[in-house]
Formats: sequence, structure tokens, C-alpha cells
Amino acid sequence: MQYLEDLRKCEPPDLAAGDAKILLRSINFEFLLCLEITTPVFLETSMASNALQQKDLAAAYTVVDGVLRRVQELRTDEQFTEIFMKATTAAEALGIEIPEQIPGQARRRKVPEKLKYSSNSADEDHHVLTLEEYYRGKLYFTFLDILRQELERRFRGEGKNSSDILRSLHSLTDPAQWKNIDRGLNTVHSLCEFYGFQGEETHLQTELRVFHATYTCPERTAKAMLDVFKEFDAHTIFPTLFKLIKTHATLPVSTATVERTFSKLKIIKTRLRNLCGQERLSDLLLLAVEREIPVDNNEVLKIFIEMVPNRRPFL
Repeated sequence: MQYLEDLRKCEPPDLAAGDAKILLRSINFEFLLCLEITTPVFLETSMASNALQQKDLAAAYTVVDGVLRRVQELRTDEQFTEIFMKATTAAEALGIEIPEQIPGQARRRKVPEKLKYSSNSADEDHHVLTLEEYYRGKLYFTFLDILRQELERRFRGEGKNSSDILRSLHSLTDPAQWKNIDRGLNTVHSLCEFYGFQGEETHLQTELRVFHATYTCPERTAKAMLDVFKEFDAHTIFPTLFKLIKTHATLPVSTATVERTFSKLKIIKTRLRNLCGQERLSDLLLLAVEREIPVDNNEVLKIFIEMVPNRRPFL
């Protein structure tokens, strides 16, 4: 606010002085209250945002579940009372007027004496909300409910719960999960039904028990299990388990890769639109998108030499 005040009063007048004046007029008690409401909530959800930018899908969903629980814990009268007091203190310190009545509430119409005890006038005798109660229901609870519903829709979905499928996939890497027969049956049934492996439930459960009894993974991750498969050539012995572990390891956490692909496509097409055909454009796009993958120059030269027979020796 101080910056906007200085911008409005600066001499000679700045071009943005008019915008600063408009912004200062829009800063009222409700604006401060919204800041106090959203700041702690966004601090919680930023943890989920950071987790969703990582490669570990199981860890990302675990953090999202924790954020959902925290959002639910924030939805209390005591929590909002503390926020309301902070907004009130901030408004008094900044000299912002605190409204004495509910915004938009018209003056109560006087009920005629003959209709005072009629059922038609019941809405006239309802309990008058305080300013804190009004904002608690109108802003705070509504904001938290919408946020929680959107997070659940995005990460838990409809029908078959995506977080349940993820937990089932993650349990494939945990040997302790298969000591409980009932839990193992439920997990195997859920995965086989979702991925279309009907009729292989008993076979998959047997593969899991034999695999964990035969091999020891250094970590309980899909990557560690894939390393074991590669080292001992175990994918031929445990084919169904290998397919599920590959699925678990390749599931993306977010769509950042897709967004980066379109961004790179725009850059490449701008520079090389008239210089290359579709095949070369696709190859250049692949190199730009997957720039983090190391490339062995000797291997590239070998492929180039073997592409077309040539009598001349290449050094």
C-alpha cells in the first residue's frame, strides 16, 4: 500500500498513478480478509505443487493426501476466528474502515402487526448473522470446500479411485504387504480388474510371493525392482508382475512434459518452418524435448556410418 501511495503522489505524475489510485480504492477490509484466508491455505497447497513437479508419483500422491487432510483441519470456527482477528488488526493499523453490518444487507423491513405471528413472515424473524459469521460461511468455508472438491476431483477422480490404484501399484514393491493374504487378494483383484488382467489374479499373486522371496531389492521403489528384473533377466519368469512394475514406473506425475513439448514445438517451427520437412522437424523436436538425456557421440557416428554403405573409410 505504501508503494501505491508513493506512486499516486509522485511528482511529476507517473503514468501509472491512475492505476495506483484505482488499486488503493479496491483495498478494503474484505480484501485484507481474503489475503488472510488464502495465505495459510496456499502455503499448504504449495507443498503439493512442489511434490507434483517431482518424478516420484507415489510420494506426490502421499503429499496430496496430506494436503487434503490439512485443508479439512483448517475448516473450523476457531481457525477462522483467528484469521478474522488478524484481518481486523491489519485493517486498524492501515486505517481501513471495518464494516459494521453485513455487505449488501438491506435495511430490515418492518413487519405489519397483523402479520407479525404469521408463518409467511418467518423469514423476517431469522437469526441476524454477525459480520464474522457471515464471512465465515460466505468466504472461508466456501473457499475451502471448493478447493477440497477440486483436489479430490483431480487426484481421486470418479469411479475407481486413482489413489487406490496408485497405492495398489506401490504395494507391489513392499514385501510386507504380501504377508496378509486378504490384503494381497484385494490388491491383486483391484489391479487385474483395472488393467484388464482378468484370469491372472492367482498367477500374479504367486509371482509376487515368489519374487519377494527370491530377490531382495535395496529400496522399495519401482526402479529398484526394474533393476532386479534387468540384472537377473527375471521378466520372462514374472511376466505379469513385470508389466505392472513398468506401468508403475512410467506413470507421469504431471503434464509438464506435454506443456514443454508444445513450447519447444513453437520455437522450432518459428525458426525452421521453411527449412525442413516433417520428419526432420519431428527429430529436432525430440532432441529439444529430451535434452536431458545424455547422447554418446561415438554411438551417433556409428549409426550414421551404418545408415548408407560407403566404400570410403570413415575415421
